[in-house]
Amino acid sequence: YRVRVKGSFDHAKERYLYALSNDGEPGWHVITPFDSAEGDLVLIDRGFVPDNLRDPSSRAASQLDGEVDVTGLVRLPESPGPFTPDNEPDNNRWFWRDLNGLVYSMFPTATMDPAPFRLEAEKSDVPGGWPEGGQTRLELPNNHLQYAITWFLLAGAVVVIYLVYVRGAYRRRIP
Repeated sequence: YRVRVKGSFDHAKERYLYALSNDGEPGWHVITPFDSAEGDLVLIDRGFVPDNLRDPSSRAASQLDGEVDVTGLVRLPESPGPFTPDNEPDNNRWFWRDLNGLVYSMFPTATMDPAPFRLEAEKSDVPGGWPEGGQTRLELPNNHLQYAITWFLLAGAVVVIYLVYVRGAYRRRIP
């Protein structure tokens, strides 16, 4: 779902999720707690920053103060894959979006219930240009023709190998 929220960021509690940009450049997604005007806590993935801009002081212009509007896509919690490294909350290095872990690392003594989703911000004009929102990939690759050709060629190779085998077996039996 595409939603719009109004509120303010708490930049002092930014968390960084390792990611690749849409161009394949390594860097970080900036996840920032957002106090909505309705009083709800929402984690917002503000977008991608290259590794050299991870430190907030290197992109001070983007630390928006006061009330702002954010438009983005709602994303539900996820689970790590079998080869996903463990998150390192003590080093502020995250490899998968552990919603509860992120909130606990930001507010270790609070008993608040955050929104049960995160919001991935759309691309917008951010002072200084970073973080760059709109990193959500909505297109799925369509490689069906490539897969079909591969499997038909493999099936054809198996048929040829079988025919060579039968021909050899038939020649051995004929005197």
